[in-house]
Amino acid sequence: MTFLDGITSLLSHLRLKKYSPATLDNYGDQLKRFGEWLDKQSIHDLRQLSKQHIRDYQAYVKQEPIGRETQALRIRAVKRLFNHLVDQATILLDPTEGIKEISRREKLPRPVLTKKEMDKLFAAPNLSLPLGIRDRALIEVLYATGIRVGELEKVTIHHVDLPTQTLQIRHAKGGRPRTVPLGKTATKWLKEYLTQVRPRLAKRRPFERALFLVRGGKPLAQTMIRHLLQQCRKDANIKKSVTPHILRHTCATHLLQHGADIRAIQQLLGHVSLKSTTIYTRVVPLEVKATHTQYHPNERKDGPHEDQ
Repeated sequence: MTFLDGITSLLSHLRLKKYSPATLDNYGDQLKRFGEWLDKQSIHDLRQLSKQHIRDYQAYVKQEPIGRETQALRIRAVKRLFNHLVDQATILLDPTEGIKEISRREKLPRPVLTKKEMDKLFAAPNLSLPLGIRDRALIEVLYATGIRVGELEKVTIHHVDLPTQTLQIRHAKGGRPRTVPLGKTATKWLKEYLTQVRPRLAKRRPFERALFLVRGGKPLAQTMIRHLLQQCRKDANIKKSVTPHILRHTCATHLLQHGADIRAIQQLLGHVSLKSTTIYTRVVPLEVKATHTQYHPNERKDGPHEDQ
């Protein structure tokens, strides 16, 4: 039983049960990462997998620079795959049985980037190179829109509206499309990328419609986006983690800090529940507390000062 046979069987089963295309895409995306891991381990038959293999994969997922919810979804997809194969009597033993899923409990996001750190990140790409302009445009879009990296991966050139400075997110999480503002700065860099750089990258693949491309014209994949952000982080000498999800958190937190309405942020991020967005109201007070500690007279190390 190869991985391809297994995932094909599962997706066919879910399709017959009328699961939405978005859900099918999500299972496919999450299991694709599992398939890549299996290849690296030289495992070609799903019947060879033991509980220890699944634990090893879980440990691998936990150290990836992705959000906790995404980590949980990756393990859940693997459990769903083997549950299905056992139900179909394709395999006898389920190696995921008894494996605890990664907790998706609500927690504060990792520390977001400051405006000064964002400026350093923007300055990291080498703008004398075509790929540097692409990278700058990519970072601007991530920060301006708070888009999920899985959503960005599926954005095409037809989803960009430069005159109205908006971006359509058609393949959104949960199958709920939305239109988000780009703002003048991200629009400026996108325009430069689309007019000066992308035509050169797409020369060998003029039919390609993905927004961001690599050399040779293929779409810029999630793994590549994460890698280039890590490289920009190093070049900018930023100590904090820099991932697509961190930029999403940074976008939301900075908007809230500058007075944006929480429901507007909810719509921008594509959250179904306002509860998912209100976590950012718990992040901002932490920075207020830090400022209070630094500047309030009663908190200063040299103590309060009486008026003369």
